[in-house]
Amino acid sequence: MRMAFCGKGGSGKSTLSSLVARYMAYKNMPVLIIDGDINQHLGHALGFEESALTAQPKMGVDSKLLMNTIVGKNPRVKSADFLTESTPAGRGSGFVYFDQPSPVYDHYQMEKDGVRFMAVGSHEEEEIGTTCFHKFTGIFGMFLNHFIDRDDQVLIGDMCAGADPFASSGLASRFDGIFLVVEPTLKSTGVYDQCIKYAEPYGTKIFVIGNKVEDEADEAFIKERIGDDLIACFGKSKYVRNLEKGIFAPISELEDENKAVLDTILEKASMLKRDWAQYQAIGMKFHKQAAEGWANAMYGVDMMDQFDPEFSYEDVMVDTKMDKAA
Repeated sequence: MRMAFCGKGGSGKSTLSSLVARYMAYKNMPVLIIDGDINQHLGHALGFEESALTAQPKMGVDSKLLMNTIVGKNPRVKSADFLTESTPAGRGSGFVYFDQPSPVYDHYQMEKDGVRFMAVGSHEEEEIGTTCFHKFTGIFGMFLNHFIDRDDQVLIGDMCAGADPFASSGLASRFDGIFLVVEPTLKSTGVYDQCIKYAEPYGTKIFVIGNKVEDEADEAFIKERIGDDLIACFGKSKYVRNLEKGIFAPISELEDENKAVLDTILEKASMLKRDWAQYQAIGMKFHKQAAEGWANAMYGVDMMDQFDPEFSYEDVMVDTKMDKAA
């Protein structure tokens, strides 16, 4: 399943997504987590050394290998130069499978304590003021449109702040569930209202986690504004405070009451199932909007020619099962 952690900037989504990933690995669950936020803090929260994070190739900065891999031998995509974040997969595309070797993993992935980690990166100094972060979220979308995973395999995305993953690109629709982190403030709970509005047409499931909740009044404040979508509240944590000071400890040392919150998140995630046909149809809707709205004019071709009417993700899943059986 694919889980996206969203929320207002500073709400704690990077911290919570890292805790969930580490807790899953602690429970021997296969997990890959990707930092898709403009503020690249996730690697530190996972315990990687600064030198390793600096040296790690980033998908949105060093994108050539990823883009050439997913173009593969798809005759409908002229070259990697014609990829957009909504470009649909087709026959001949190069897929990245969760549990199979790939040059993408060889190049971009690091691993620590059972957690596999990649990052989209952020602006280099010379790029500041010359391009927006959609360059990086676009790479994330390209990857997910060519990523093949099963319901018992976990991909976690730590997303941009606010409702941007919903509103601008449809990136949120590439996930099976949205785990929205909110603080007990009006600004933070207001992001929930935006996300509900944008996600509703696509049937995207939203689960809300209260964070930085200090007492019953804080929880009641969030509950009043969120309602039944609130699944749990993460309280004060000496463990997290130590992490913020650079004191890294095994996830087993997290407070029991906060581990219970992670168990609730895992329980909700375990119920997520993907309808590949619906996933493909929603992706095509966004691609059509992009083609007619800006991509045809930018690339000088009809980008809807990238659509392969005979391709199906479900066929890829069947072929994968047959390969494993053989």
